[in-house]
Amino acid sequence: MKKWTTKVKGKIVKHGQKGARIAKVGSPKQKSDCAISLGIAKKYPSARKETSPNYQSRRKWKCKLRGIEQ
Repeated sequence: MKKWTTKVKGKIVKHGQKGARIAKVGSPKQKSDCAISLGIAKKYPSARKETSPNYQSRRKWKCKLRGIEQ
């Protein structure tokens, strides 16, 4: 996945890792990436906000967003 910038609620959010790829939905890599980012969201409440890089990456990876909202 390349580095992305997304404009959310008037704020520019930078997310992504240079050189990494977005895995296909249902693949082991996609499930792993979603599980890791879910752990981050559970540990840090600020990562659950729509303007956080973790939240935007989960959207890009097509992870389930249900269960991490505040």
